[in-house]
Amino acid sequence: MAKSTVGKKPRAGKNGAANRGQKKGQGALRPGSAIKHSNASSKAGRTTPGGETRVRTAGSHMRSEGTIKRLQMYNKTPDRKRMREQSLKPMRIQPDRRWFGNTRTIAQDKMQAFRETIAKGVEDPYSVVLKSSKLPMSLLRETESKSSRMDLLSVSPFKEVFSKKHQQKRVKLGASDLEGLLEAADKKAEDYASGSKDKVSQVDPVTGLVREKEDDVGHIGEEIFNKGTSRRIWSELYKVVDASDVLVFVLDARDPMGTRCRQLERDLRKHRAHKHVVLLINKVDLVPTWVTRRWIQELMKDFPTLAFHASITNPFGKNALLNLLRQFGNLLKEKKHVTVGMIGYPNVGKSSVINALKRKKVCKAAPVPGETRVWQYIALTKKIYLLDCPGIVPPTVSDFNSDCAKVLKGVVRAERLATPADYIDEVVSRVKRPYLLQRYKLPPETTWEDSVEFLTILGKKMGKLLKGGDADCQTAARIVLYDWQRGRIPYFCPPPEEDGDAAEDSQAAPADGQDSAEGQDASVQQSLASLGEVQCVHAFDEEDRRGEAPVVPAPEGEEEKTAGQKRPAEGQAEAKPKKKKKIRRGGKKKAEGRQGDSAASGSGLSVQQGSVDWKAVVAEFGV
Repeated sequence: MAKSTVGKKPRAGKNGAANRGQKKGQGALRPGSAIKHSNASSKAGRTTPGGETRVRTAGSHMRSEGTIKRLQMYNKTPDRKRMREQSLKPMRIQPDRRWFGNTRTIAQDKMQAFRETIAKGVEDPYSVVLKSSKLPMSLLRETESKSSRMDLLSVSPFKEVFSKKHQQKRVKLGASDLEGLLEAADKKAEDYASGSKDKVSQVDPVTGLVREKEDDVGHIGEEIFNKGTSRRIWSELYKVVDASDVLVFVLDARDPMGTRCRQLERDLRKHRAHKHVVLLINKVDLVPTWVTRRWIQELMKDFPTLAFHASITNPFGKNALLNLLRQFGNLLKEKKHVTVGMIGYPNVGKSSVINALKRKKVCKAAPVPGETRVWQYIALTKKIYLLDCPGIVPPTVSDFNSDCAKVLKGVVRAERLATPADYIDEVVSRVKRPYLLQRYKLPPETTWEDSVEFLTILGKKMGKLLKGGDADCQTAARIVLYDWQRGRIPYFCPPPEEDGDAAEDSQAAPADGQDSAEGQDASVQQSLASLGEVQCVHAFDEEDRRGEAPVVPAPEGEEEKTAGQKRPAEGQAEAKPKKKKKIRRGGKKKAEGRQGDSAASGSGLSVQQGSVDWKAVVAEFGV
C-alpha cells in the first residue's frame, strides 16, 4: 500500500533545493533587504548552484574554500607599516606552561662568572661536577672556539688590513733584478748537476756510472715493535673510554713516567673533560717504600694517585681504591651504573688489579705482554662495573732508543725478539753490579766491561753453549729479559727530589680542597699512610733503601721475606696450599726407617727444616 504524502514537504534533490533563492541560506532575501547574497566564484562562503557551501568533492570544477582564500591573498598587498607597529597597550598573553618554566635570562657578567666557575671545577681533578648533564657544558667549548677565532685581531689589527691606512706586505722575491735571478738559477743547476742534493738518483751525474749502494748503518726495526699500536687495539681503547665514567691509568712502580700515556691524558682533558682520571701505581712491592711515597706526591699534582699491589691472597691498597670507587658511585647519583675502565701499557697489571678487587681470577692474567686481546666487562658491585682493556702503546719514532725503551717497559715479548742481546747493554747500565751478582749467583770478584762480556760469563755459568764451547749470548739475553720483565732484577727509576716548598704545598693541598674532593683526598692520604705495610721483595743496598729495614734474604727455593712477613713475588703465581700426601699402610714406618738410615750413613748432622746452614754442610762434606 503506498504511503500518503499529504502534509509533507517535498525533499530536496541531489542538485540542491528546488526553491533555491527562496529560503534563508540559499540566497533568500532578508526581511527589509533588497540585496541578495552574492554567489560569485571569488567570494568565500558562497553557495554553489547545487546548494553546497564548501566544495570538497574530488574532481569538481568549483573552487574550494582554501583556493578562494589563497587567490585573495595573492591580490592583496601586505600592510608593512601595521606589521611593524609595536603594541603599547596591555594585551592578553596566551596561557602557555612555557611561560612558567625554568628558563631565565641573566646578565653577561653573571654568565662569564658561571663559565669561570664551571671551568675551574672541570679542570680540577679533585672535584666532581654534579649533574653535569643538566648544566650548559657546551658554553665552555663554545667560549674556547670563539676566543681562538678572535686572536686574528691581535695578530693583524683591523686598521692595518681593511681601513684606508691598510698595510700590504711585500712579496718575497729571490732576486731584485733579472741578473740576480739568473745567478740563483745557475747555482741551483750546478748543485743538482753535482749530485750533492739528488740522493734518489741511482746514476752518478759526474761519471755516468751506477752508484754503489751505501751500507745502511741505521736501525732496522722489527715487526714485533708495532704490537699495541694497531688500529684494532686503539678501537678497543676508544670503546673503553667512551663506555667509562672513571678511567684508571695503571702505572708500573719501577718506571711510572715511562708507562704513563701523556698523549691520551691530553686528549681526555681537551675532548672528554667530564671523564674522571685516577692514577694507580701497581707493583709497589718491587721498589722501596720511599720511592712509592715520593712518586705519589709527585703525581698527585696532576690526578689522584693511589699505590697498589695486585695479589688475590695478600693485596695492598685494595680498601683505598674501593673507597674511592664507592665515592664516585655516590657522587654520580644520576647514573644507575658507574663504569670504571682500566687502561695503560701492556704488562703493567691491569687484569691483575681486577682479579685482586674481585678476590678471584675473573680475567686472564700472565706476566707477559699481550695476554688481554679484547675488552672485558666485569661486575664489581651492583652499581660499579669494571672494564679491562688491552695494553696500548703510543706511536713513537722508529729508532733504536724507542725500541729499547719498549723492550725494557715490557711491551714486547723476549722470545719473539730476533736479537735480544742488542738490548742488554741498557740493562747492564741501569742495574747495579751487586744486584746482578746476587741474582745470578756469580762470584763477588766477577767484572765485565760491556754487555757481550756479561752475557758470555752468564752463558757459561748457566751452561748455555754453542758448538765449539762458545757461550750462547742470545739465549742468555732472553733469560735476562725474562727476569727483567717479571720483576726479578732489582731496579727502579729514581723520583725527583722533594723541595721544602713543594712538601708544604702538598701537605696543605688537601685542606684547601672543595667538599666534593674530601673523599678523594682521604683515599690518597690513606694510601700514603699505609705504605709502611708494604714489604719489598728485593734486597736493596743502603743507598737505595735510605734508612728502611733491610730485606732478609731467603734460602734457595724460598722467597724473600722481611720482619717475618712473607709476600709472593710479582709476576709469579700465588702460592697454592700443599696437598697432603696419602700414606699407605706401613709407609710411615718405612719413611722413618729411611730417615734413620740416611742419618746413620751421613756425618751425624741433625738438620731441621728452616734452619739449614748450607755453608756448614758444604764444609762438612768437603765439597
